[in-house]
Amino acid sequence: MNLGMRVYLDRLERDRPSEVVRIEKEVSPEYEIPAVLQRIEERGRQPVLIFENVRNLNGKRSELPVVINLFGARQRLADALGTTVARLALDYVAREKPLAPVVVDQAVAPVKQVVRTGADADLYELPVLTHHEMDLGPYLTSPSVWIKDLETGWTNCGILRVYVSGPRRMVVNFNIARHTFHYFQKYKAAGRDVPIVLVMGHHPAFYLGAQTKLLADEPHIIGGVMGQPLELAPSETWGSEIMVPAAADIVIEAEMSHSQLDVEGPFGEYTQYYGGQKLSPVEQQVIGAPMVEAYLYHRIKEVVPSVTAVHMPVSGTARLHAYIRMRKTNDGEPRTAIATALSSDYRLKHVVVVDEDVDIFDDAQVLWAIATRSQWDRDLMVLPRMMGTTLDPSADDILTAKGGIDATRPIDPRQFAMKLAIPEAVLSRVRLEDYLSPERLRRF
Repeated sequence: MNLGMRVYLDRLERDRPSEVVRIEKEVSPEYEIPAVLQRIEERGRQPVLIFENVRNLNGKRSELPVVINLFGARQRLADALGTTVARLALDYVAREKPLAPVVVDQAVAPVKQVVRTGADADLYELPVLTHHEMDLGPYLTSPSVWIKDLETGWTNCGILRVYVSGPRRMVVNFNIARHTFHYFQKYKAAGRDVPIVLVMGHHPAFYLGAQTKLLADEPHIIGGVMGQPLELAPSETWGSEIMVPAAADIVIEAEMSHSQLDVEGPFGEYTQYYGGQKLSPVEQQVIGAPMVEAYLYHRIKEVVPSVTAVHMPVSGTARLHAYIRMRKTNDGEPRTAIATALSSDYRLKHVVVVDEDVDIFDDAQVLWAIATRSQWDRDLMVLPRMMGTTLDPSADDILTAKGGIDATRPIDPRQFAMKLAIPEAVLSRVRLEDYLSPERLRRF
């Protein structure tokens, strides 16, 4: 049986107890939980928070807890794949191979333990949060939304925001650059409503696989990333025609209108600005960064083999900025890498290329490289009027200027100063424990 989110959390709490915080105090689904998370983040911590006593949208105590910030630390994503933060994107690429799902009997599928249909399927029984002051209302912020392609039969598993506008009514946000939007257009052209599945609560490796950028039948890729076939069970609404993850905590089955639109937004997005209000299809009912890194690494390395790593920093909203590290063999490679990266993901806006001696997981080191290894009259690239994301408040709707900085040294070492260094033989034998008391060491 596939491991689910509960097994992952139990192991995390056992092995890294400081990374899981359980809160028993009764809390409101409106603003209070995000406020608690913000206070904790202000102290420089990123634990998983489990709120065990949350009122649902009917004002009663929810039967379900709220788990938030599961993907708030890269170390947890690395743990989910049994790797390190530095190798997360590279090991993800190695796992991103199709592995066919298997079908399990509904009687043994955890997701089938409680089934509610018709009038009993009340979304207001769920503890759906309202996050920000100007949000339209309660949102499901990170469900894996499954839509089956009418032509190929492949399933796309995008993570989308979904506004809960009634007990049995939702409005989904689509981005025109995403595969889910193109699938939706096929149903619209055929005059058919869209069968749609929302998946909430699964092992983090499941969500990592669901963020693949490959054009594929994505449940197959999820299995590859998880390291075992994804277990599926027939849906309640469409039977074996549309399958659902057997080990999920919650699955919502709905039909999305191909013609009915309703207001969706504003909503506080990853850019730390509100996404605008617009008309979106109606449903009757900083995790993606490593996946984008893996995708960019794969795309860029095909063109520039000297690339060794790609990082999407939180300081750039984990979407708009990319840092590329390379062991360059000629001075034209950084600009080629920049152009390739900017044309590979519509959200990516700024790219910085650095040498092997710069830690791309440290913003300060990247800024140091920009300050000391670039001259913008020759090292700055600007590409105007490219397709970007509408969530960037500085963009002209979907049009944006993109750019990159070559912050690498020239190939010829005689053209550039030598970086300071302490002899490795000395560094390797110096341990802070030998110089500081335990009390002082704890302060670090």
